[in-house]
Amino acid sequence: MARVLSTGALLALLNFATPGLGAAHVSNCRYIPGDKGWPSQSDWAKLNRTVGGRLIATVPQAHVCHAGGPGVNQAACDALKDPLVFEKTAPAYVNKPAEIINAYWQNRSCDPFSKTSRPCVLGNYPVYSINVSGAHDAIAGLDFARRQNIRLSIQNTGHDYNGRSAGFGSLSLWMHNLQGIEVIPRYRSRAYSGPAVKLGAGVHAGVALQYLGQRGYRLVTGECGTVGVAGGYSMGGGHGPLNGAYGMASDNVLEWEVVTGDGRHIVATPEKNSDIYWAMSGGGGGSYGVALSMTARIYRDGPVLGPVLTFTAPDVGNETYWGAVDAFLKRLPGMLRGTSSSIQFSFWNNQFGALFVMPDERNSSAADAKLAPLLRDLDAIGIPYDLTVSQSETFLDYYSSWYGPLPFGYEPPSTTLNSRLVPVRVAQDDQARRQLIDAMRLTTQTGEFTVGCSAADVGSVRHPDNAVLPAWRKSVAICNVNAFWNWTAPLEQNLEVKRRMVDVYSPAWDAATPGSGVYLNEIDPWYRSDFKVNMFGSNYRRLLSIKHKYDPYHLFYGHNLVGSDDFSIDGAGRLCYSSGR
Repeated sequence: MARVLSTGALLALLNFATPGLGAAHVSNCRYIPGDKGWPSQSDWAKLNRTVGGRLIATVPQAHVCHAGGPGVNQAACDALKDPLVFEKTAPAYVNKPAEIINAYWQNRSCDPFSKTSRPCVLGNYPVYSINVSGAHDAIAGLDFARRQNIRLSIQNTGHDYNGRSAGFGSLSLWMHNLQGIEVIPRYRSRAYSGPAVKLGAGVHAGVALQYLGQRGYRLVTGECGTVGVAGGYSMGGGHGPLNGAYGMASDNVLEWEVVTGDGRHIVATPEKNSDIYWAMSGGGGGSYGVALSMTARIYRDGPVLGPVLTFTAPDVGNETYWGAVDAFLKRLPGMLRGTSSSIQFSFWNNQFGALFVMPDERNSSAADAKLAPLLRDLDAIGIPYDLTVSQSETFLDYYSSWYGPLPFGYEPPSTTLNSRLVPVRVAQDDQARRQLIDAMRLTTQTGEFTVGCSAADVGSVRHPDNAVLPAWRKSVAICNVNAFWNWTAPLEQNLEVKRRMVDVYSPAWDAATPGSGVYLNEIDPWYRSDFKVNMFGSNYRRLLSIKHKYDPYHLFYGHNLVGSDDFSIDGAGRLCYSSGR
């Protein structure tokens, strides 16, 4: 376990002082280090005793790459540097408190790629973390943050595109070690009878899939093994390769075990504390309470058929290539309607690939029947294509082959991306689809950005009443505009990539999909459009009312989450009430 350090010892060790912070107290702002009201060392020591010695001072992993502390350890630094071998670097990040595995939020404060001569400063990292072992630790952290008027953050795994699991000058509730997994073979409630699993808040998707797969079950998760299933993933909707069969991850939640902002430890179900159950099932993570565990439906595992279709522009030229993409999009609703299939498809540098996910299918003739109309279209267009069909005995085998190696996978979430839901009506209408194709061509024309989409007919899957963005139910796919972060390039170069995405490409996608929305977990922090409309839709007003009920002290804050516009960040980094209350 990481050792507990006092604030003074930490500053001496790593020179983590933040220059330029005044001691003036702004009454409507959370305190930050250097403010007169910042907790004293004796305050922190008392909190440490309250949580049984589980208070951890933040020491970023990359301090070994920077002078000014205990010294540079080049071997240890090199071990953190290869983002393309994430199965090697992941444990240094996802198993450590306060770590941020998204490059933008690291902000060159203390990363392995910035100059050795630069000091290692905390930046967006929390100052301290509580290694939460149960409700009592979470309650103690909430109480301390409220009484001391400091910012609170909650971290499950650090897989976070929006920096919501960290925060400058914050106390973090580190949920990682809530690793319990309990299979419930015969769960019973008014709404559901069948197998379920209770997952601690710190369980990664890859770990859950391995555990359940070895016991003959499958679970709705995303494509990234680093995702915290019982965290922002399931609280934000949760898309992935099994959506066509079982709906969104939020649709499968049966119970939330949660500590509310006023310190109550409750269980929320559709029958009990139903309002916060509704809100936490799709209305965003870290907004209404601290999730300790989640109970969700699971399903008997079985075979998965995996057809793969590819074609490229060099074989035929750009116009024929985009004509083939248009044919695919036109056929997409029909290939999914009323089936359990999902399709992951992407295009980049005038290359197209589609991976079909067909649960509980063994016979390749099922793939032939599904793809036959599309293949006839491609033949008529005159574009050569490759089609292969793989068979996996279980979903665990399938997932390991395409998204492994488990438990973490091969790719960290250090990307620049925006998402957009594609309505069924856009795919079906020739004129609307052409405008969407124009946005796709604009986005990929330089080769800098890729587009990756996940398609499923989630609107046809039975689901409980929850806070999932209603636009999901009328969509055929969610598409991400994506560019990988260049770790060795100047920060300004990466920020320019972000600017082009949010100012040029994203508006084109928005215009092509009017009345749609975005996936609140996969959106750039610079996103310009109305977050309330695009992330929460008609649910927002009810969600805000529920937040005020369960978070009366306004402890929970996350960028572009419900109620976030009550706050702003001042020039020194303080979290302040925008309304001045």
